[in-house]
Amino acid sequence: MTNKKNGDEGVFQVEIPAQPRKEPRQARSIALVSAVKQTALQILESEGRDALNAMRLAEDSGVAISSIYEYFPTMESLIAAIFDDYRNEARTGLYAGIMALPPEATLYDGILLALRAVLAAHHKKTLFDPVFSVRSTHYDELVRLDLVKSKSLLTTTASSALMKRFASEIRVKDLEKAEFLVYQTWSALPRAMLLERPCYLTDEDTPQLMARMLHALLTAPGDPPRPS
Repeated sequence: MTNKKNGDEGVFQVEIPAQPRKEPRQARSIALVSAVKQTALQILESEGRDALNAMRLAEDSGVAISSIYEYFPTMESLIAAIFDDYRNEARTGLYAGIMALPPEATLYDGILLALRAVLAAHHKKTLFDPVFSVRSTHYDELVRLDLVKSKSLLTTTASSALMKRFASEIRVKDLEKAEFLVYQTWSALPRAMLLERPCYLTDEDTPQLMARMLHALLTAPGDPPRPS
């Protein structure tokens, strides 16, 4: 795809990750697509990407290959849809999880919970399909830099939940700026890890190191995090 920003002289090439051909509208088609995605997810999680193909998917799901291709022109487009579902559920669950932390939980606990979920989501994408993972992450970075436009993201984010849940511990003058820095940190850094140092996504100390950094950003100097 060629994408040219308004007012810019340069033109750059963007390889957009494959997407579903269309969204199901009627109950029957919604059930069909759901069955295809659930079956594909089972194959991915139990046997890996190499085991997923149209013939195997049709056989296991009971959905005709022609019907599968009606919605998913490639297996990558199907994986993209599965990951979108997973990511949306994870975002919603993380927001609720932060707000439901026990009264004795601290800001550091909330940050650590969020970071573990974010890193796990990126690792999950690599497990689904390493090639799709890299291509879609490159594209997400272009979206973040506003070089290309994408679908609207959820407005309810874990960063806003964090700022709300632990408002009494946050010591910054500009809350909007602080939330922006937090959101960009746990958006951009895990993507850099996925592209350059994938092993960091699962290193046990990665969320702790990032949590200390963000905790320091949000609290007064000299206020160390309580061990979690």
